This record gives sequence, structure tokens and C-alpha cells, in this order.
Amino acid sequence: MPARTLELPLEGHDFPLDFHWRTKPAFIAAAGVSLIGHPRALEARNSIMTSLVRAALAGQGGWVSYSRSKRFYAPLARYEGTAYTYDRVKAAVQELLDLGLIEEERALPGPASHGWQSRMRATDRLIAAFHDCPFEHVGPREVIELRDVDGERMAYTDTDNTRRLRKVMEARNEAVGAIRIEMPEGDGWLHTPGHVLARSEKTGGWVGLRPTPAPRMVRIYGRGRWDMHGRLYGWWQQLPAARRIELLINGEVAFESDWSACHPTLLYAMAGKLPVGEIYDVHGYHPRHVKAALLTVMNTRTTYGGVLSLMKREEGDPGEWPHSLDYTKGLMKAVMHRHEPIAHLLGADMGIRLMHIESEMCVDVLKRCERENVPALPVHDSFVTQASKDTKVTGIMAEIMEAKCAEINPCQATRKRGFTPQMGALGASVGSGGCVGTTASASLEVVRTEPVSGPVSPVASPAPRPLRWDPDERLEAMIAYQIKTERILMSEERCEGIFETWERREANARAIAKSVCAYENEAGIRAFPTHIVPDRIGPKTASLKRGRSPRKACSTVRGRRPRGCHSEVRA
Repeated sequence: MPARTLELPLEGHDFPLDFHWRTKPAFIAAAGVSLIGHPRALEARNSIMTSLVRAALAGQGGWVSYSRSKRFYAPLARYEGTAYTYDRVKAAVQELLDLGLIEEERALPGPASHGWQSRMRATDRLIAAFHDCPFEHVGPREVIELRDVDGERMAYTDTDNTRRLRKVMEARNEAVGAIRIEMPEGDGWLHTPGHVLARSEKTGGWVGLRPTPAPRMVRIYGRGRWDMHGRLYGWWQQLPAARRIELLINGEVAFESDWSACHPTLLYAMAGKLPVGEIYDVHGYHPRHVKAALLTVMNTRTTYGGVLSLMKREEGDPGEWPHSLDYTKGLMKAVMHRHEPIAHLLGADMGIRLMHIESEMCVDVLKRCERENVPALPVHDSFVTQASKDTKVTGIMAEIMEAKCAEINPCQATRKRGFTPQMGALGASVGSGGCVGTTASASLEVVRTEPVSGPVSPVASPAPRPLRWDPDERLEAMIAYQIKTERILMSEERCEGIFETWERREANARAIAKSVCAYENEAGIRAFPTHIVPDRIGPKTASLKRGRSPRKACSTVRGRRPRGCHSEVRA
């Protein structure tokens, strides 16, 4: 079969304006730009010109997108330094435009936070002035980022928690920075100055990235909270999976190990259950489709929102979804039925919380690898390491996963070094979610006993935990709570242009309420505290102190003015 030839597009995506590179002032002066001015303004202009030249040398059109909104530059003082303000960037762009060193295409301002940005690119005069100039990498000044619900960076005030998170990431970057990463040349790779193109085996297209001289990571938190998202990002994560294993880690061929079904496994631990069989095995559906549906519904607020998210995938994208709406609904229904133990956690926007747990596990794996001198590069739920250290990293990841599941669900039995769980007699059944009370030593002592002549009475099953609430009244209160939540979500989705019939949403709310109450009745523990979902609904008992107490004439209570006239008071 002849190999297909792939041609690079003449113009690809715009490069974002970054402030992580600079050059010597002599090349700035060679372009005809004055070197007199405020040091911060000169620093901002140097970074802008360097970014323009690097984009031009990389090809793909050479366009650099930048924002002309003041809101965009508000948090940059923390992340990029005090030199990159709205006024300085705008003044530098205008100066370069007046000197004829750049050409610009401005976009109209819009209310959307993710609207079109203006863009610019270097002219031949600027490129000629920067001929053979050396580029110096500055690197991100902040290793942790906080972003809002729209994905925009936010300014924040340092606390003990942020200082601790920054210290942890700085230590991880110090260890990762010592790893030497080499990219091959040839089929599937294209190197240009400051830019690398890698071909994707799935789509056949090219993925562009801008590697840094030394590996470095940034940890990004979402929705304005330090307990959501928190994944670690590095430039090597942009590579397609087939290209990542072609890297050389400290001169050795790379290998990538991942946690199998990481997020579903964590959800089962939250529910106090253990998954049965293959997680992505649903009768009548392809495992790849089941995986897409399950991972999608974890990141939506409703089950039907997962269906809509799958249907919105555009054709031609790597994750395109060419199936019909009926097929998608049937798939989602089968997935919910297959994973009934965690059905109450699906469609509940748990994805961003699971990412934070996953990121904590990732940091723990990196710490273990540092102590054992094993190079490892994180890729969310997987790690790229040397092929000779693959078994070591896989074992560390398995131990971290087991410890995290035990931390989430303390009643889940785990195996510790030197100890084995105490097991019952042969033939005894172990209930799901049961706690192991004691542990036994690894060495077992065999005791010979005489056979029992009489019949052995069966062991009675433990009595269920008594409930502290009436199940029927608790179910009514749970249904009322879920319906109220669905109404709030429906109003929010209508503002976003998503419309759905109330009958379907009400049925979904009742199904969730029944599933949660069934879990509560089985475990004997409330899934929601009483201040969120009471044990019953109904009219409140009339209080004896309700309302204002009656005032008597000529009252002598301290602090209360008598209601009688002056003559009555004298009398």
C-alpha cells in the first residue's frame, strides 16, 4: 500500500501572544526602534517583537493573536509580571504599526469573553532585522493559575494554601527540569525555529507546539476554587499519543503508562462500591462509544446534557460523533443501567472534582518517582517515562490508586505490606462494601480440629442498621429537593439556549431521588444532611413564641415603654 503524502496547510491557527521569550536590545535597535523609555515598557515591547518573529519563522501564516480588552490584562500582573499592562501592550503595538514593522487586523469588541481577538504579524523589515538573533526563554513567572468559570485567569491573594501549592509545584518543576527530552526527526515530525509540528495518526493532520528549553509544568485550577480541576500542564501533552512514545527520555526510548478507567473507579469508591467486570463493556455497544458517553456524562449537570454534548461534536474533529439522537439516547440509558451503583453521581458535574483528585494522585506519583530517581512526565492520567522504568512507574501508580480509593472509601479492604486481610472460613460470602476489622500476619498457623458430628447451624446474617427516618417521608422530601434543583438547572440552561421538556426533567429528578433514597435505606446513612434535605416535608409546628408578645398597659418590664397616658402612670 503506497504511503500517503500529507501537505502542510499554508496558514494554520494563530499563535497566542506570550511574554516568555526575549532577545538582545541590539536587534531591537537594528529594527529602527528607540531604546529610550521606561524599563517596563521596553521589556513588554521586546517580548512582543520576539513573539512576532518566532511566529513568522514557524510559518503557518505567522499571525499572533492578542487582546485589546482591559479585562484580559487585569490579572497579568501576577502571572506575567507588572510590565504587561493594557496601556503598555497597546502603546507598543501602535509604535510598531507606525514604524511599519507589523501589519494588524483588528476585531470588533464583543460582550462574549471568548470572542474574536485582534491579530498582527511581522513584516519583512522586522524579520530581516532579527536575522540569526538568539532567543532567551524567560519561562512562566507563576506555576499555579486560578481561572474563572469562563476559563479566564483570575487575580488572587496569597494565603498559606496558595504558598503551599506553589512550593509543591516548584519542587516538581525542579525535578522535571532535569529530564532531557529529545524529539526525533523524519516521518511524522517537522522542525522549524522555535516550533515543532507532529502528525496525528488518527486524523492525519498536524499538531503544532512550542517546546521550552527545559520541561516545565503549570498547575491550573478552575471555577475560582482551589479544590477543582488542578491538572498539571506541560508542552509535551500536546503531542499525539503515537508521537509521545517516539520521544527520547534521557537518551532512552519512551513508554507511556496510564490509569485504566481512572474517573469511573474513583466514582465507585465515592459510592462505596467496587466495579464489576469491564467498566466500558455494555451489551450491544462498542466500548469506545461507551467510554465517550460515560466520560461525557460525568462532566455535565444532567443526564440529557451528556446526550446533547455528544451530539454537538462537530464532524472532522478527533472526537466527532456521527450517530443519531435515538442511538445516543439508547446508549446513555444503557450506560446508566450498567453503572447503576454510581448512577446518582452521573450527570452531577463530578468531572471537575474528579480532575482535582486525579491531579493530587499525579503529584504523589511524581514525588515517589523523584525519591526513586525515575524520570516521569505527567499527561493527566498517564505518565511518560523510560521504557526500562515502565514496570516501576506502573507499580507506583497502582499503589497510589489503591491508597486514594481507600482514603475516599475507608470501608474498602486494602492490602498492606506484610499483612493480609483476615478472611472467614471457606464458603463464607463477603458482602460488598464491608469493613475488615482486624488484620492477620502473613504467616498462618494450621490447627488440626476434630470433625463436628452434629449439624452446624447456619450463620445468621447481620441485622440491617435501623433507620432514623421514615423511608416514605424521606423519599417525598428527596423528590421535592431534586425537582427544585432541576427547575434551577432548567432556567440556567434556557439562558444558554438549551431547551428541554419539563416532563422528561421531572422524571429524571424522581429517578435520581429514588436511587439516592434506596442507597440511604440500604446503607443506613444519609447521603444529604438534614439541613439540605429534611427527613420529611410538611407544615411547621406552631411555636409558642411565634410573633410578637402582647403588650400590657402600664407594663413594668425593663426596656419597654408603658402604653398608658401620664395620668394613668401617676395613678
